[in-house]
Amino acid sequence: MDVVLPSYVLESTQAIYRSIDAAYYQPCDELMPTIDIAFILGGDGTVLKMARSFALAQVPVCAVNFGSLGFLFEVEPTEVEHWLTRILAGDYHIEERMMLSAALCEGENVSKVLPLALNEIVIAHGNVGKMVRIDVYIDGHFVQQYPGDGIIVSTPTGSTGYSFSGGGSIVAPQVKCLMVTPICPHLLLKTPFILDEQAVLTFSSAPSRNSVRISIDGMTDQELPRTVSLRVSRSDYALKMIRFTEKYFYTNLFTKLAGKS
Repeated sequence: MDVVLPSYVLESTQAIYRSIDAAYYQPCDELMPTIDIAFILGGDGTVLKMARSFALAQVPVCAVNFGSLGFLFEVEPTEVEHWLTRILAGDYHIEERMMLSAALCEGENVSKVLPLALNEIVIAHGNVGKMVRIDVYIDGHFVQQYPGDGIIVSTPTGSTGYSFSGGGSIVAPQVKCLMVTPICPHLLLKTPFILDEQAVLTFSSAPSRNSVRISIDGMTDQELPRTVSLRVSRSDYALKMIRFTEKYFYTNLFTKLAGKS
């Protein structure tokens, strides 16, 4: 078995990477085409961090839970040998997790393409405790101005994350849709809503003294200038996850999100 690591891990602060000979590192764009199946060892945050790379390369992933919650996981560390045997026998199926694409636009022209999102894209205030006003358009038509803390646009995968905490519905991963959840809106109409997967959402910052920022899966932070709009839609790419049972989602739902007594 050949052991090769992506060269970007050399930027890590973990000492273990600095002790490995340079011959075992390879640029990520050269490494990806050689991978048949990727194993992600970590927690939900690790999956979010790696999702973009593996989705773009169309490499299926098997996630092994070493985190605290592990909602996206079906495989626990003690079961790896069992599930690996099934993978080698071809006894699994691929579940495609929908992702979001986003871009900053000046008028109709794209000025900057943003990273893909597996969970959600958040448009919110840049200063704690300050209200922002966000104009929302669906397929080019103005819908509503939301004054409040911001807005969450999530995938079905993200429906169990920040959107769920904000009062959004939980949606099974097989359903293809976009969800919009206002964050603490200063309106009588506070209801989140679900859109068709083909919908195109556009957000712009209404005149205000407070800054507006964009967060993608909690990792990418980007300012939304007042002269620029944010366009969000379903991505052509999806994260391919290896699955062994059909009911894992509901098992995780009622065990890992039930809370601790």
